[in-house]
Amino acid sequence: MTVCLLAEVAAEQAEAASGLLHLSGASGVEIRDGEGLPPPGVAPPPRGRAELRGYFEAISDADAARAVLAERFGASGYLEEVREELWAESWKSHFHPLQIGRIWVVPPWIEADTPEGAQRLVLEPGMAFGTGSHATTTLCLAALDRLLEARPGASVFDVGTGSGILAIAAAKLGAGRILATDDDPIAVRVAGENAARNGVAGAIEIAAAGAEPPGLFDLVVANILANTLVALAPFLLQRLASGGTLLLSGLLAAQADEVAGAFASLRELPRQREQDWMLLSFQG
Repeated sequence: MTVCLLAEVAAEQAEAASGLLHLSGASGVEIRDGEGLPPPGVAPPPRGRAELRGYFEAISDADAARAVLAERFGASGYLEEVREELWAESWKSHFHPLQIGRIWVVPPWIEADTPEGAQRLVLEPGMAFGTGSHATTTLCLAALDRLLEARPGASVFDVGTGSGILAIAAAKLGAGRILATDDDPIAVRVAGENAARNGVAGAIEIAAAGAEPPGLFDLVVANILANTLVALAPFLLQRLASGGTLLLSGLLAAQADEVAGAFASLRELPRQREQDWMLLSFQG
């Protein structure tokens, strides 16, 4: 049997909480935040909330993860047993091919032909967040597509890469130098595996966060959390080349003004919104 940990958190905390479950040993995590249709007969979570489902092989691991969620996010989760064969197939039903601009994101078990003119990006949902289906990721993918179409060969710095989806997309879209970093060692490993799966490992430098990257970048993208974006503002500003573009997401619309204030030295471009989520863009 597989043990499922169910917990509810604020929507803006969902990806951070998901990452925590992965670090706690979850073999897979689902986020249900109202961005897509829930399974038949299942009510969506309340507005501004997200339901997490983390799947564990050992009840002790699930119980320890529940305690960590309660401590970090105030989430009171509960455990239930599910048949492993049902989990192994049912979670896949939530992932479908998704086209954003010239990028076609598809899970590896789907063998459908790539749409004409699109770049196929194969992504295994699981060990690091960023599957392409969340509004914050689709906003960033669409912006990268537009920017790299106008400026092919531009250098890209992907801060907090997670699954590596944005860096891989940048490589597929013709970016020049690409650096992707993350402070989660699992994410660094998974991003490398996903880059290799997509045949672009040689085009992307993937590293642990913390080291000062050499040089400046034409495009800097950070899809993280609002408070982290504010804290990283000096670092991100230092990495942006003159005339470059900074993309910030992972924040709710209600948090946009606070985050934008930390980057007031740049010229803000029109904001992009999808449901409750926002993408901020700045010109260096």
